[in-house]
Amino acid sequence: MPSRSTPRARAFARAILASLLAAGSVGCGTSNRTTKTPVQVVEGPVRAVDVQDADFSASLARVLSDGARTPQRLGLVAGVVRRQLAHAERRFALGHAERGTASVLGALYLVRVGEGQGAMVDATGARALDGAIRHLSGLGDEGRVHALMRMRAAALGANAPGRTELDEHLANLERWMGDTHAGSPGVKLGAEARYLAARAMVDPSGETLDAAANAIEAWVGRGIEINRIFRQTGKRPERAEAMEAARAIETGAMMLASIFARHGDAQSALSRIESSEVRLIAAPGLRQGLLMAAEDGDARAWELLASAFVNERTPMSDDEEEDREERLDPRLVEAGLWGSVLEAYRKDPKDFSAARILAGELVLLGMSEGAPAVLASALGPQPNARLLAAANHIVFDGMAVDADIGDIDAVRRTFRAAAPLLAAADRPEIAAAGLEPTPSRLRLLMASVEVHAGDLAAARPLFVAAAKGDPSVAAWLRVARADRQAKDSAAALDNLRRAFSAPDARASLADLAEAHLLAFEIHRDLGATDAAKAELADALSAALASQKQRGEAGTRARAETLLGRVLEAYGDAKAARRAQDRALAIAATDRPALGATVLQVVSRALVRRDLDAARAAVRQGLEADVDQEERIYGGLWLFLLERELRVTPDDTTARALSTNGDRDAWVVKLAQWALGRMTDEGLLAAAQNASQRVEAEFYTAMARRASGDPATQERLRKVADSPIFDLVEVQLARDLLAPNFRAELPQGAALP
Repeated sequence: MPSRSTPRARAFARAILASLLAAGSVGCGTSNRTTKTPVQVVEGPVRAVDVQDADFSASLARVLSDGARTPQRLGLVAGVVRRQLAHAERRFALGHAERGTASVLGALYLVRVGEGQGAMVDATGARALDGAIRHLSGLGDEGRVHALMRMRAAALGANAPGRTELDEHLANLERWMGDTHAGSPGVKLGAEARYLAARAMVDPSGETLDAAANAIEAWVGRGIEINRIFRQTGKRPERAEAMEAARAIETGAMMLASIFARHGDAQSALSRIESSEVRLIAAPGLRQGLLMAAEDGDARAWELLASAFVNERTPMSDDEEEDREERLDPRLVEAGLWGSVLEAYRKDPKDFSAARILAGELVLLGMSEGAPAVLASALGPQPNARLLAAANHIVFDGMAVDADIGDIDAVRRTFRAAAPLLAAADRPEIAAAGLEPTPSRLRLLMASVEVHAGDLAAARPLFVAAAKGDPSVAAWLRVARADRQAKDSAAALDNLRRAFSAPDARASLADLAEAHLLAFEIHRDLGATDAAKAELADALSAALASQKQRGEAGTRARAETLLGRVLEAYGDAKAARRAQDRALAIAATDRPALGATVLQVVSRALVRRDLDAARAAVRQGLEADVDQEERIYGGLWLFLLERELRVTPDDTTARALSTNGDRDAWVVKLAQWALGRMTDEGLLAAAQNASQRVEAEFYTAMARRASGDPATQERLRKVADSPIFDLVEVQLARDLLAPNFRAELPQGAALP
């Protein structure tokens, strides 16, 4: 790809501009052109296809690969857009407005000029538009807000409920823009150009696109006029006017190109630039890219144009920053890149460079499900190992983004669509290359998501496949935990034996200690005392050996907390406390490690009923300003312990439970409940997913236990048996319900 326009190239362009200005070849800087962008008319009726989640990925892939303007394809576009807006609405409902808005924009970016249809927005889509309007309004994005409000009004119909209120909002916005798009001529033209360009990103009408192009041309013309006057007279313009002139000259050409590239129309962009004063400030590389895309129209030409937008968003060096004061709005960069790389992909679906960029854009725009098909088409039946690893990395990122916001169904759709990539990565010759991420990592991520969704049956085979693909102590330990939670103790012990003999067993001593601890718990619960003692002794040996290993603060702190858990099982509370104190001292130099260590120590103190240890750990976390989530969970467990022991709280708990930021965040709701601002019923009702429901059940059960409720044991048993076995609350419930067990420390055990 060509490099970004260099300072020398820009200086050359300015020199050419100066000579033209001196010759008086430039006009006054206003545009009264009535140029209209040609829009292809679709003949025949368009009927929206009913696209469901099961076929969304495949339908999206067809829309991406085929740009034909036939009634059949536009019916599919309408169905895909409608389904994508439903995905966006789900993300707003989950409380993730930024991802929801990106998903709305992704839906609209599938629609090019002249392709808009009323059937694309149903009642669910209207709610998604409302969410995006609210989010973008908070960002002051008047162009896109106006476009979305107009779209929303069109979907409502003239007499629909809420139409009058929406019309009032539209009128207020238009009045506000009329009042704020004011000032000196250049400032006013700049505001209008930016507003219309932003609006053209999401409004697929030819009228809006032409209005935006005319506004940009007028703005650039004004900038050139200011430049000419200054060069001829030496008179400096007022500051605001000078800044607008600089912005117009630096970004105007790229802005004009972006609004047409967004729709895959290089010819109109080139025609507009060459027939207006914008040609005087357009970088040679941009003009070359547009010319090649307009004339040749092959994948390489569109990639060249896409590279101009990639370079625009790449961080500049200090020298480049000093030479160039203005950069194109990132929203326009993304839109131009999207349209260019989509066109490159359509010209040659086997071009991996274009496919990789397009797949990355799909992830950003909330359409991760489309990435696997795009990547698979470029890789072909015999993929290169390095390129396949790059493809799986994009898919992994897409799954992780949706997992982070709790959109389980989206992760499942992407994982299903990635089946061909995973099958290719499983081939021995590909696996032998040892590139990351391995297919096991994708399966492990999917398994973890299924666990948090409460679907242990779906997670178990994925855990097994991941362990077979990348055998390790940790991998087989996860399988055993799933088996145990499924009440299959025999399978759990069998898989723990695989963990004990895994290839990394001699090096991964902390994982080995955890595996022996799990085996101890299973034998203990089965009443197999001798076997339990043997496993506990092996856990102690592994924990002591792990403690002697070198590593980062987090690794060494984990070794100490593991040793503390083993010593708890032996009933040596004092030695366990010393190990946990050492863990806190080690982690004190590493803030992320400290947060995790504080949680470990406080959770164990809750089980041991050690108030002093819990308070000391929470205070250390407060002094180090650990993250809010870690602070609140630590405060919750301290709160439960104080209630259990019926002691008067000091200010530690209240400080730990203080909140800031998103009031809808789950951890904030937990804090509000602990502070008495939410009832048990309110907390249970506020839980939005399986994991949150299990947490709510644990905390409300613990509160009732402190009050002497006889049903507490049954409630805690329900938590302990939850399929979401990696929640701390599930392990706490298990430990609190565990049968009494006594064992003597092995003779000669050298404890630190």
